Amino acid sequence: MADKAGTLSPGDVAEQVPVVIVGGGPVGLSLALGLAHHGVRSVVIEHDFVTERGSRAFGIWGRTLEIFEDWGVVRPFLDGGDQRMAVAPVDCRTERPAFAVDFSLLADESSMPGIVLLPQATTELTLRDAIAREPLAAVVAGDCVGVDHDADGVTAIVEADGATWRLRGQYLVGADGSRSVVRESLGMRHVGTILTVNLLVFDVELEDSGLQPIRIDPARHGLLAALRFAPGHWRVLMSIDAGKAPKQQALDGPPPRKPDVPVADLAPYVHRLFGQRAHRVTWQSQTTLYQQRIPHFRVGRIVFAGDSAHLISPAGGQGMNQGIQDAENLAWTLAAVVNGADADRMLDGYDGERRHAAEVVSRRAFVNSQLEFRTPPALRPLGFAGMRVLTRMRPVVRRIVRRLSMRDLRYRGRHSARLLGGHRAVGRRFPDVVLASGQRLSERLLGGVGVVSIGTTLHVGVPDAVAAVTLERSPEGLGLRRGSVVIVRPDRHVGAVLRRPTERELAQALSDACGVRVSSSA
Repeated sequence: MADKAGTLSPGDVAEQVPVVIVGGGPVGLSLALGLAHHGVRSVVIEHDFVTERGSRAFGIWGRTLEIFEDWGVVRPFLDGGDQRMAVAPVDCRTERPAFAVDFSLLADESSMPGIVLLPQATTELTLRDAIAREPLAAVVAGDCVGVDHDADGVTAIVEADGATWRLRGQYLVGADGSRSVVRESLGMRHVGTILTVNLLVFDVELEDSGLQPIRIDPARHGLLAALRFAPGHWRVLMSIDAGKAPKQQALDGPPPRKPDVPVADLAPYVHRLFGQRAHRVTWQSQTTLYQQRIPHFRVGRIVFAGDSAHLISPAGGQGMNQGIQDAENLAWTLAAVVNGADADRMLDGYDGERRHAAEVVSRRAFVNSQLEFRTPPALRPLGFAGMRVLTRMRPVVRRIVRRLSMRDLRYRGRHSARLLGGHRAVGRRFPDVVLASGQRLSERLLGGVGVVSIGTTLHVGVPDAVAAVTLERSPEGLGLRRGSVVIVRPDRHVGAVLRRPTERELAQALSDACGVRVSSSA
C-alpha cells in the first residue's frame, strides 16, 4: 500500500508497465512527467526520497523552463525561484557590474528567455509534487539491485522491506545517477577527463539587503563567486587549486567526494564576498572537476539519461539541465516506440543526438573551467572590458544568451537517422515565435508534433494528433523558403523540411522523423 510520501511497495505493481525508470532524481521524475504528457505509464524506483538540503544545481535555464511549460508544470518553478532576465555579476570590492548579459533579447523566440535561480532540492520537491498529481506515473520505494533484459522486455530486481521483487517493463531507463546500478549491471563505465582542480560549493545564510544577486571577487586567483537563490540564501562557488593540465582517466563515476572544509575556514571567503556580516554555512560539497560519459546511451531495451550516461563539470552550470533535456528527448521517443514506431530508428536517434549534446556541453564546460580558474587576476579587468564592449552588440549578445540558455544545441544527420534531408534548418530548434493569432507556437503544439508551412496554407491533410500551423515568413536564421513544410518534433527540433509534399510523402516523413504512425490509407 502507499506510504505517507505517496510511494508504493513493489508488490503493488502487479503487471508489466511500458517504462520502468530507475532513479527518482530530477531526471527520472522529469522523464515520468514527460511520458505522462505523451500518454505513457511509467514506474519510478527510488531507494531514498529524503532530499539533500544542499543546492547542488543552482538554477533552471530557459530551455528547460520551456520543457516544463510544454508539460503544464512550469508555474511552481517560476513562483519558487528567483527569476532573472539578466546576468550581471558585481565586483564585490566596488559594487559595480563587471558586465551584463540581457536575456530579454530572446523574447521574440521564447516566453521563457531567462533563468530561474532555484536550489536543486527545491526543484526535486516541485517535481515530486507534480508526480503525486499524475495518474500515469507511480513511484516505488526500494533499491534496484540489478536488471535482466531479453528481446521482449526488461526486469528490474528490487529489494524493499526485506523482500525481493521483480518489476517488468517493455523498456527500462537508468536515471540512477553517477554510480548507476543499471549501468554497472551491464558492465559499462564512464570514460573521460578529470581536471586537476577542486571546486568547493557551499550554501550560506546571511542578511543581504542592498546586495546585487550575483557577486564575484576578480582579485582572487581562481573562482570565488556567489549567487542568490532567495533573500538571505546564497550559493558560493570557490576553486581550491589552480587548474593544471587535464588527465585522461577511466573512472566509474566521479572522483570520490572530498572531506568537508572546517566551517571556520570558510569565513574569510564569505567576508571577501559580503563584508563583515554574520552568516551561517548550511551545506557544502567539494569535488574534483570531471567530464565523462559512457560510449552508448542505449543497450537494447535499456536506455540511459542524466548522470548515469554523462558527467558534466559543474563549472558550466548546465549538468542538471542537460539531464532534464535528455528526459524530454527520451520521453517523446519512448512514447513513439511504445505506440508502434520503429524502435531502432527512434532509440538510436536518441542515443546519437544526446551523446552529441553531451559532448558539446562538456567542451563548453571545459572552456568555462579554464576561464574561471586559470585567468590571472591581472587580466580580468581587460576581459571584463571586452565583455562590456561585446554586450553592446545585439547579434553577439543573442549568440551568448542562446548558448548560455542551451538553445543553440543542434543535431545533425550523422547523429540520427530520424533527421531527414540536408536542409540547414534540420536538427535546429524551431523558435517559439508569436503567431498572427497572438499565440506562441508552443501553445499550438502543446509539446507534440507539428507541421509548419511557410508563407502558404498546407494543401494536404495531417493526422489528428499533429498540429498544423502556418507562418507568414521564416524565422530568422532557418533559411526556409515560401512553400516549405517543416516537421517540428515534440522537442521542437526540426525533423525534416519538405517542398510541397504529397500527403503520402508527408505521412512517411512524419513516421520517419517523429514516429507518427502512417495510416494505411496514406
